[in-house]
Amino acid sequence: MRLAVPTENGRVSPGFDSAGRVLLVGREGGEERSRYVAPLPVGSSPGRVTRLHELGVSVLICGGISRLLRQLVDAGGIRAHPWMAGPVDGVLLAYRQGRIDDARKLMSGCGDAERPDSETHR
Repeated sequence: MRLAVPTENGRVSPGFDSAGRVLLVGREGGEERSRYVAPLPVGSSPGRVTRLHELGVSVLICGGISRLLRQLVDAGGIRAHPWMAGPVDGVLLAYRQGRIDDARKLMSGCGDAERPDSETHR
């Protein structure tokens, strides 16, 4: 399995739509096996999802994400964990421990009612 986390200065990038790169983490048998950074195309939502597929991504952990890009990610079969913030290593630890949703640190100004993926918007 390969996870992608858009990064900026060791932290989860605040917006996936404008992130220039992703940290790719290869996992096998519950253990991290590889880590490297790959660029993302600029200005193309479909191009970003295509790039994730080319990179073999099955899970996306990100900060903010537009409704359109989230729909494309979901339609592409990639499991998204949006609205994350903080140091990349802390977010990856929460994922590895199976508590990514419990550990979600909402981005400043994004309450549950405002998040497009919250139950109130489904």
